[in-house]
Amino acid sequence: MKENDLVSVYVGTAINARYLEAALAQANIACLMRNNLDEANHAGFGGPGTDDSCQIFVELQDYEAAEKLIFDYENSKKE
Repeated sequence: MKENDLVSVYVGTAINARYLEAALAQANIACLMRNNLDEANHAGFGGPGTDDSCQIFVELQDYEAAEKLIFDYENSKKE
């Protein structure tokens, strides 16, 4: 994957991001998860966790499929 081919499909907690990362992999959608809190901790700037500490990126051609998967997951949490 080239960085300029990636689009953000999710911003949220690390727990949800890890679940979605696994769900995307099961659907054969390659993704990149970036955990800003972990990155800050490794650099020595760690602080309390936030609800938007993780971000998931997918390739542009997988965007619609990934959005549908994430939308379905978000809606299943509300039921």
